[in-house]
Amino acid sequence: MKYFKLQSVSVLFFIALLVAGCGQNKYQLDNTTSNYLSLDSSVGINGEAESYIKPYRDSLDAEMKRSIGIAKQELGGGIPESLLSNFVADLLLEECQNQTDWAKPDICIINVKGLRIPIGKGDITVENIYQLMPFENELVYLTLSKQQVIDLFNFMASVGGDGMSGASFAIKNKEAQNIKVGKQALQDRDYIVATSDYLADGGDHFQIFQSASKRAGTGLKVRDAIILHIEKLSAQNKQVNSELDNRIYYAE
Repeated sequence: MKYFKLQSVSVLFFIALLVAGCGQNKYQLDNTTSNYLSLDSSVGINGEAESYIKPYRDSLDAEMKRSIGIAKQELGGGIPESLLSNFVADLLLEECQNQTDWAKPDICIINVKGLRIPIGKGDITVENIYQLMPFENELVYLTLSKQQVIDLFNFMASVGGDGMSGASFAIKNKEAQNIKVGKQALQDRDYIVATSDYLADGGDHFQIFQSASKRAGTGLKVRDAIILHIEKLSAQNKQVNSELDNRIYYAE
């Protein structure tokens, strides 16, 4: 990374606006002047700024390159289900259920398009997870009725599937059939769904979430939960792995 020092900047427009905002009189900008400053390697590095920033950059680089686990195989995305989305949805549901001061969610929903790269086979670093999940999304809890869960899964079926844990359904004629939550048929009760705040706000066309009767934040970032879970697996001498289990499948 290079740091550049600007020699001059025209600020006439800014000064005019500042003066106009401080008094009763109205001012009109008559003219402006500008010039171009080339920012390239010829500008050089500001030694003082470099010496100040270098320790922080080195510390950040070391953290990003830190190994947190090992993947047994490459985990890639896709629909109706995938190794990657199954792994992430499962771990998010598990981490939520392990929190003693939180409610226990029944289902976890993530959007596979939000998982930006596969997890490659072999060493996994913190940087890999930032590349996988570059967003500051937080896990939230939504309370949905039985009918809203049906509407949710019908939407997911209409787009060919997505990331899900804690439930299963078949896709037929772009609708969800044989819906089960916790391996049981849907009951006439409310269900708690863990998902990202992005989806909860209706992102990626999940408008059904905006009609939830209740919403609660957890303060836990999706990315942090992924890192935490992989570190736990590593501490138990376990590798990151996943499998396809027909949690979303096409009915014949």
